[in-house]
Amino acid sequence: MFAMFADFGSDLDALTTFMTPDYRQLVDGREMTLADFRTHALALREGLSSLEIEILHLVCEKDRAATVHLASATRPCGARSVIRVVAFYRFREGCICLVDELTRVQDGHEADGALGSLQ
Repeated sequence: MFAMFADFGSDLDALTTFMTPDYRQLVDGREMTLADFRTHALALREGLSSLEIEILHLVCEKDRAATVHLASATRPCGARSVIRVVAFYRFREGCICLVDELTRVQDGHEADGALGSLQ
């Protein structure tokens, strides 16, 4: 899912097959639905030239998982930002139904903290 999310040439319909229809994502207190997630993915594709995700830590147990990962974003002008993400995932029937994450700009402009919920 992360590889497809960061591949701006991938099909959004294929990407959302990883999520349940009632998917919810909480990013720094902001709630997004599956439709909002699609809008978010499109906004990243339009506003960035590339996105790389490096998973630093991963813990899985039954229907839950947690990651600490870095999202490295490059804008068309060449400006780069690195966002540190701590995320909790819940799965239902093999699909993601909930993501609850906190983000922090590790490197780059502080306003880039909004990239996690960009619409």
